[in-house]
Amino acid sequence: MIVEDVLVNDSSIYLVTGNSWHFYQGYNLSIKGVNQEADSVWLELSLGNKILKTQVLGEGNNFTYQKNNRTILNITVNTIYAGDGEELVTFAPVFQYMDVELPAPIIPEDEIDDEQNNSLIDDISIGTNQIEGFTLVTAIPVSIIAAVLISILGKKSN
Repeated sequence: MIVEDVLVNDSSIYLVTGNSWHFYQGYNLSIKGVNQEADSVWLELSLGNKILKTQVLGEGNNFTYQKNNRTILNITVNTIYAGDGEELVTFAPVFQYMDVELPAPIIPEDEIDDEQNNSLIDDISIGTNQIEGFTLVTAIPVSIIAAVLISILGKKSN
């Protein structure tokens, strides 16, 4: 595999049920559902409006999509979190390889420069899958402040 063919290299992503992760070249990975009893997740890969593959996987299982004997996506289900009506699934490692039959993606220069540092924080700070500029680094302190304020306001109203 030529290094230039690697679009996403050993990255980590997370998804909530019903949401999609938008990969390069128009590929989308969606969580259709989580089975808490079986500790499994139902994944769907699409390109545009066309469903390419669906599969039910457990933690540690791989979701691989190949086209013409060439791997396009190789994703490992890392952890499935379920409870209180919400499900979150983390995937690591995540690899995407160039689909030579589709136009080459335009990758922003800062992503190429930061190729060595492709952690979860980098992935969600890109802005294509989450609120632009609202990263995990921002979300954690905001969540803590909100929890403290709720706690303080809850005590004052009693």
